[in-house]
Amino acid sequence: MGYIRRPAYYKAFRCIGSDCTENCCIGWEIDVDEDSLAYYETVPGDFGERLRASIAPADAQTGEPAHFRLDAEERCPLLNDCNLCEVLLHLGEDKMAQICTDHPRYYEWFSDGREDGLGLCCEAAAELILAQTGAPAFDVTEADGVSETGTEAETELENVLFSMRDALFRLACEDAPFDDKADRLYRTAKAQQEQYDDLLFPFPEGEDKAADETDEDTASWSQAFWRESTLTSLLEMLLGFEINKDDWRTLLTGAKARLPEIIARRNDFLQAYQGKRHEYDNLLTYFLYRHFMKALGDDAVQDKVQLALVSTAVIQLLDVYEWLTNGELTHWAQICICKAYSREIEYNEDNTEQLAAFSVLDEME
Repeated sequence: MGYIRRPAYYKAFRCIGSDCTENCCIGWEIDVDEDSLAYYETVPGDFGERLRASIAPADAQTGEPAHFRLDAEERCPLLNDCNLCEVLLHLGEDKMAQICTDHPRYYEWFSDGREDGLGLCCEAAAELILAQTGAPAFDVTEADGVSETGTEAETELENVLFSMRDALFRLACEDAPFDDKADRLYRTAKAQQEQYDDLLFPFPEGEDKAADETDEDTASWSQAFWRESTLTSLLEMLLGFEINKDDWRTLLTGAKARLPEIIARRNDFLQAYQGKRHEYDNLLTYFLYRHFMKALGDDAVQDKVQLALVSTAVIQLLDVYEWLTNGELTHWAQICICKAYSREIEYNEDNTEQLAAFSVLDEME
């Protein structure tokens, strides 16, 4: 029997269905898993025929899986005029495609357990994530069907990374200015990377690793990030990614045009937003929880922290732009910025890898 770990707010999540302003059945290509596809072949009557006609078969040459054919407005053909799923209405929730049942949930499997989370791209999930106060809390339960399959060495390595992530969680929730916190997280990540490398590739006994201090050890990540040259490079990178919705391009382009003003007025914004600065702690925690353990696959511990820092800081940058443009940053505007960032970045592995590798400190040279 293994474990399942979830954020404490996970159990409070409920899909808001037709009340959602950005339905996940619009603008996303929705894959149909093999079990659902096999069942849909057996559905009788007119609805069964319409259901099968709505599905594009898998393409063996391109590797593209079976998926629902979006209409001209990029809506799932089984989404009715009230933005409700006809599969759910006709057949029941348990007959929806797996991705439809899961979204915005995500899962990560480990040698003796699993972690579940909620994606920031969903406005109902974003509401829960932003609302948390205090240190991050998680529910851990024993679960059947989550077996202990890892070797002792694999479990040990995972536990090292879990311990590192716990230390990062504590830093993310310290009562400290955002920039000081970001600098400490970056320095800690650099030290953790060295520790992890030593664990994977230990020096021969009797040999000491050189520990000379470098300029990067003492440089301020925040000072480097909030330079106009750094932000220009970063926004140009984001604009060069594949963009799903025009509102994201408009947001990035508008912010890029007002970078000097954003930098000059950022402290004023942070003072005005003082009562909600815990939202940035929550975002740091969210990005660390979702992405840090992926270092098991590529050993890039420091890059995963960089991704959390850049992601949170980009959202803050866009918050300042929204505040300057409209005179305030409403709670709803913050939710919209968060879900747009997640939608455009987190669901494309190339995007997250490039942001994780974006060298903020190199921009100071």
